[in-house]
Amino acid sequence: MKDEELATILEAMRAAQAELAAYLNSADPDAELTLAKLVGILERREVVRAARQLRPPRRLTAVSELAEAS
Repeated sequence: MKDEELATILEAMRAAQAELAAYLNSADPDAELTLAKLVGILERREVVRAARQLRPPRRLTAVSELAEAS
């Protein structure tokens, strides 16, 4: 299962790198549009899901529980 998640993350990274390259090589760069495209890439449902599945489970402590409660 981790291979699928890694492939999804790598695909998103390649897409984000391509957008950054297009921005850097543009004669008329639009930072706001580029940021919107990057957010769109990184917030895709499958990318977020893959990142969550690859993240190790968090161990809750009293401090982290208090921080989340506030």
